[in-house]
Formats: sequence, structure tokens, C-alpha cells
Amino acid sequence: MASAGLIQPVRRLPDSARSFVPAAAWFLDAKTEPRKVQELSQRRSEDFLRMNGGLLRDFGVHGQVGTSQGAMGVWLDTDTHIGALPLLSPATAKPDLGLVIEPRFSWRSAGDMLSGTGFRITPEILPISRMVAQSDRLIPPWVLSATVLMRIAAVVKQLNRRFEFQDDVLPAPKGQVQWARYVTAHVARGQWLQVPCRFPDLLPDAKLGAALHWTVLCHQGALRGQLGRHEVVRQLLQRCDSLLTVLRQFAPLRPAPGWHVPSGTAQAEVFRKGLEAIEWTADERGLGGTSDLAGLPWRMDMASFFEAWVEAIAEHAARQTGATLSTGRRQETTVRLHWQPARYGTQRSLIPDVVLHRPGVTVVIDAKYKRHAQLVGYGLYGAGHHDWQAQHRDDLLQCLAYTSLFDTPRVVACLAYPAPDAKWRHMQQEGRVLSRATVRHGLRQVEVALLAVPMSGKVEQAAKSIGELLA
Repeated sequence: MASAGLIQPVRRLPDSARSFVPAAAWFLDAKTEPRKVQELSQRRSEDFLRMNGGLLRDFGVHGQVGTSQGAMGVWLDTDTHIGALPLLSPATAKPDLGLVIEPRFSWRSAGDMLSGTGFRITPEILPISRMVAQSDRLIPPWVLSATVLMRIAAVVKQLNRRFEFQDDVLPAPKGQVQWARYVTAHVARGQWLQVPCRFPDLLPDAKLGAALHWTVLCHQGALRGQLGRHEVVRQLLQRCDSLLTVLRQFAPLRPAPGWHVPSGTAQAEVFRKGLEAIEWTADERGLGGTSDLAGLPWRMDMASFFEAWVEAIAEHAARQTGATLSTGRRQETTVRLHWQPARYGTQRSLIPDVVLHRPGVTVVIDAKYKRHAQLVGYGLYGAGHHDWQAQHRDDLLQCLAYTSLFDTPRVVACLAYPAPDAKWRHMQQEGRVLSRATVRHGLRQVEVALLAVPMSGKVEQAAKSIGELLA
């Protein structure tokens, strides 16, 4: 629970942005004397960064004490990670504070893309014992359901079977014959071929299956209350239906306190994660929800998430054009660099995000979770806090380096940048979704392409532009 008197124990920030949080709204008691506010604000801002510096850095957040419009506080620079993390309060030295970093393209866009990628990337639950105070109301409930259901699906695929003793009446002896029962209950009645036996049989783990069934039903019920809001909710409900089809052989049963499965089962990583998901559900802990409970600390890298989204779009384009797809996420595009001497090597390999092959043409796509797509053509490079032009030049040089890995007559180096759905549709009307340039180098033709990708889950429209590069 948050300490009494704290005005806003949990702060919400967008990813990849610079934000200011006034100390008076985060670290001070509402009853602090006005003459002490400025001095106390600076001291507690410094203490806050000192106490939480390591965790903030691990989360990709960089802080600095400063002022804004005369108020003292902390400037926080977020990177591409979103999630929730617990923070120590400089007033109490307890985890009374929390930080929720949201996707800058909105939760709805993230949900649409999550379903569009087939849930390839889901939130990572952090191994931190502290909970994030009052974070649950700030995060859509489907975020937790997506994480839990993907873990449950992985367990179901590998659901262990183990030997359990069965009692049955068989036409021939099997295992241990229950002779007394056989003589008195069957032989006496002339039932010579009805032999009561007790024998070990290889059966699915009924205890684990019952807990999995109960967990899926819980999330199915919670998701039905959100139906109609997002495409991701509809797809998660379909996942529930498919899981329940497999698990219906087990009667659903809520795990008792201290419940666990046999140690041999729980050793595998996939089962460990599945058991965690069951425990979160049973303990009513989550990443989001409608209760006043604190939320689990979690993190998801939007840069990796965007790469998975571009990969999903490229898969659709490959099916439409007959191209062969390789991805860096699956380690299919890795090219090792051999340094001499080896100890001086810095970059050990080149790993393009997506590579598409067709006879005579290779398209190399590098996904960049940056704002460049919205700036191209508007003369905004170099404006504001960031030097977008320098960043874009570095991206371009990196993507061009990838083209040296392929010897097809035509190679296309494509930089894919995200764009909000409304902005992307405006760019589409203006014909600015895809722009191209050509560079001649000997007998090879190298092309450069800039591709705006909608953050909306619209695979088909974005795939058309990649198809044009393969033509």
C-alpha cells in the first residue's frame, strides 16, 4: 500500500521520451510547509535517484535532478522498454512508489499488433519480489492474460504424462490381480473373464491439468468482460477455446495454497513459467486489473516488439509473392565476423532483422523503433531535442552494410519505421509510405527504401509495400 499523504505514488510515462516529474507530486507529503518545499524537493529528488539508480538503469530509464517552470523534480528519459517497476520512496525508504511506462502509440495499437504478430513477444515478468503499488488500474487487463495464456499453451504442448495406479475390471490379468474380490464378486457369479486388477498406467498429469483448466477458465471470464474493445481480446478468447478443448478431460480445480506439481515436472523452464502463471492467477496478482492490488513488475522491449511486427508483415508478403523468409529473431540471418586478433573484435556478428529472397533479388529489412517515418518529407530533421538526421544516417549506413552479405543481382536495403495509424493513412494518401533510391555499384544494383509501418495490426496493407520491393 502507498504511504499516507503521497499525492501520486505511481507515475505514467511514455516510452522513448523525456518527461519531468515534480517532486512535490511524488515525494512530498501534501501537508509539507510551503517554505520547506523547494529544499525538501531537491534533497528527496537526489535521494530518489541514488536509491533507485540501479533499477532505473536496468529498465533503461536515466534520471537527472532539475527544474521545470520553477518546480524542482526529476527529469526521466525512457528508452524503448515499457512496463511497471517498483521504486523506493525517499520519504519512507519503502517500495511505496511505482513507474508505469506505456507505449507511446497507445495500448490499443500495442494490442492490435500483439494479435497481429501471433503473440510472438509477450511481457517479461521481472524477478523482483516487490510489487508495483497501485499499478494495476493503469494497465489493460488483457496484457496479463496474454502472458498467462501463452505460458499455459506452452505447458499444454508438453503436458507430461506419468504412471498412475488404476483400478479396473479387465478380461485378462494385468498388474496386480485382486484375488479376494475376483473370487467373491466374480467367480461366484460365473464371471470368469472379469478380473479386477490394479496396474500402473501412463496418464496425463491430472493434478496439473486441473489447475491449467481452472486458470484458463479464470482468464476466459475476465476477457469476456472486455469483449468488443480490442481485436486482441477476441483472439485471446479464441486461444482460451482451443486450450479448453485440450484440457476438458480434466475437471477444473483451483490449486490449494502451497500447491505444487512433482519436482521432476517443474524443473523444465516451460513448466516453471507455467506454474508461475497459475500462481499469479490463484493469488489474484497481475499486470493489470480492476482491483486495488499491486501489480507484478514486468517489462517488454518495444524495439523487439516492433521487429516481430515487421516480421509478421514480411511473412504475409512472402506468402503473397512466393519469397523465402529468414529472420534475425530466429537466428536465421546471423553472419559471424572473424577478427584478427580476435580479442580486438567489437561487433561479433551482423544480424539483419528480416531477409526476403526471390530469384535475382534480396530485400533486407531493418526495423527501427524510431520517429523518422513521421519526419521524412517535412524538413524536421535536426529539430528539437534529438538530432534525427544523424540517427537516420547511422541507420542507413547500418542497413547498407547488410547488403554486402548478399550476391544477388539486385539487393534492396529497407529501413522500416513505425507510424501512428492516423499518420500512416495520411502518408498513404500522399504516396509517402514507401520511398526509394537506387545506387549502382559495378554489376550490382543496390536500392535503398524507407518504409512507414502502421502501428495498427493492419498486415495486408503494409505487406503490399514490401511486395513492391520484391517485384
